[in-house]
Amino acid sequence: MIRLNVFVRVDAAHRAEFLEVAKKLIECSLKEVGCVAYDIFESATRGDVLMICETWKDAEALHAHEQAPHFVEYVGRMHAMAEMKQEKFNF
Repeated sequence: MIRLNVFVRVDAAHRAEFLEVAKKLIECSLKEVGCVAYDIFESATRGDVLMICETWKDAEALHAHEQAPHFVEYVGRMHAMAEMKQEKFNF
């Protein structure tokens, strides 16, 4: 399995819109073959920090996800609003 932790820094002016787009991405992604889990978490101490946590069955499923039209659209919009850094773990 593959776990991605995507750390997000978004300013207050874009936070609500970012969360709206992220929730649409999550809703679509949870329906994909090979998606084990997909969620977003908010920092308890910093209003500008979020984390998207996703788990995929294998590299094939993750690759298909990264090519999906909803991924391309929503992640492109999210990058325009925030700084995003990714950690990837295989287990």
